[in-house]
Amino acid sequence: MKIPIVIAVILILSAPVAYRDPYMTVPESIEVRAGETARIEVVLEHVQTTMWNVKVYVDLDQIESRFLQRLEITADKENPIYFDEEIPHGTEISAVIEVKVAANSPSGEVRIPIVATGSKGPCMKGCEPFFLQKSTNLIIRRQDPKLALMVPEAAFEVYPGEAVQVKVQLKNYGAATAYVEQLEAVPDESLQLQMQTVPSTVSSGTTESVVITIFTKDVAPGNYLIHLKLIYKDTIQNVYTDSKTVYITILENEESPSPTVPPTSQPSPIPPENSDSSEKYQYFLVGIFTGASTFGAAVMVGIFLKKRRPAK
Repeated sequence: MKIPIVIAVILILSAPVAYRDPYMTVPESIEVRAGETARIEVVLEHVQTTMWNVKVYVDLDQIESRFLQRLEITADKENPIYFDEEIPHGTEISAVIEVKVAANSPSGEVRIPIVATGSKGPCMKGCEPFFLQKSTNLIIRRQDPKLALMVPEAAFEVYPGEAVQVKVQLKNYGAATAYVEQLEAVPDESLQLQMQTVPSTVSSGTTESVVITIFTKDVAPGNYLIHLKLIYKDTIQNVYTDSKTVYITILENEESPSPTVPPTSQPSPIPPENSDSSEKYQYFLVGIFTGASTFGAAVMVGIFLKKRRPAK
């Protein structure tokens, strides 16, 4: 019985030990702008045994062709990042893969498949090989300029002959410089205008101003439009546009009416203060005198008649 047991123990001990694969860590996603470079860090660690001849690279065959032709990757299968020394268990190693995105790359997400190969185990140069693969999502953002054509005041009312000054603003909300191709102002017939020099570039986060002067001499009253159109490009000659409209109302000249002078009122004559009272007093005296005389005459006639009356 002892001999079979011994043989079994010998077979077990002589059997090769199976080591699990090392741990591999990559970022889930990385965001990068067109024209910039992304850095993808790959970390490997084996907590059980030694690693040997580790290679880290990107498998280009798995990347979409429309993105691949606009990516420059520092480590591929032909030119991997190579660790030729023995790496003891519990030791982390880091490999950084750089991915440069072309300026004309489209926006989108591309999967970057990252491969790590090597050997593991205490044997010289490793007892068995390992093969690991994980992916990182590379999110590409276009560095587009976003130039806005703004007119803070777009409606005006003037009389014929008056000039109007329109302030136009070019504000770049984007992440890249905008190259101004043309700022065009197309007025209705009869209107004449003059524009300041238009800047050739507008940097990210800045605002440039242009003043347009509109002349209304010999222009009939009415409503008029001025159409503004902006054309600009980015660094790879993509064309963008924006437009606005300015409204001009020319009023009719109002004739000033001749002032009306109200007729001058003639003051009514003011009688002397005591004229009326004096006249009444005179009438009063005349009345008294006349009355007294009449009464006296009546008395005298009565006495006379009494003396002539015959006695009874």
